[in-house]
Amino acid sequence: MSKFIAIASGKGGVGRTTLTYNLGVGMSLFGRNVIMLDLDLVMANLDVITGLLNPDVTLHDVLAKNRSIDECVYEIEQGIRVIPTGIHFETLRHINPKYISWNKILEEIADYGDIFLMDMPAGINSNIFEGLPENVEMIIVTNSTMTSVADALKIRILSNELNIQIIGFVLNMWYDDGFLLSVNEIESILEVPMIGIIPYDREVERSMALGKSVVEINPSSPTSNALMQLTAHLLGEEYKPIEPDKEGILSRLKKFIGMLPD
Repeated sequence: MSKFIAIASGKGGVGRTTLTYNLGVGMSLFGRNVIMLDLDLVMANLDVITGLLNPDVTLHDVLAKNRSIDECVYEIEQGIRVIPTGIHFETLRHINPKYISWNKILEEIADYGDIFLMDMPAGINSNIFEGLPENVEMIIVTNSTMTSVADALKIRILSNELNIQIIGFVLNMWYDDGFLLSVNEIESILEVPMIGIIPYDREVERSMALGKSVVEINPSSPTSNALMQLTAHLLGEEYKPIEPDKEGILSRLKKFIGMLPD
């Protein structure tokens, strides 16, 4: 039985697509076959983040009735497949979002994976939300700012109206600042549980530049451990945080200052 998880945010720029990618890689490390779908028909970025630049066939082509969905499923790593949307606006002009059957598309690719992570467009796009499969679950991504949380609340309200089950919210790119909303304040506003805090980390930007996920580049970082703990929670698995190799760092430092032979 495939599991469908929609990852949504009311506001752009909260790290939703990056979170989707890192969760997908994390789930593959637990042995799951993961499909990541970019459902942002206008401002797609999942192809860029995953290093899948200029794919021959995209979801735009499928929705324009030119190609089949099987032609735009790309395996980027073992156990990880991506369905990119594309950036060609001339193709987008031939697509009417009101007549997209997301249920039909997802049924056609159900055999490709165990878990489907759907990177939703920022904001409220009722055509996409209404077309999600009945058994979909949703994660709301937000930052600690009032504007981000206010937009996340709109997503929560729409999801409730459409009877979409919300797993909880992820506080992404978090850093300690007394002027930002606290976890308790955000929970009281959204009225859904927090399922993870992902710290702000420049390593995420570095990993993106290298075309990798942060859990691969630096698995012992606080951000990587937080991502893997969230992944384990979603899968019902156990995860033991990876500690930094302090002895290895100390040995390299001693060698650098001449206290140990090479």
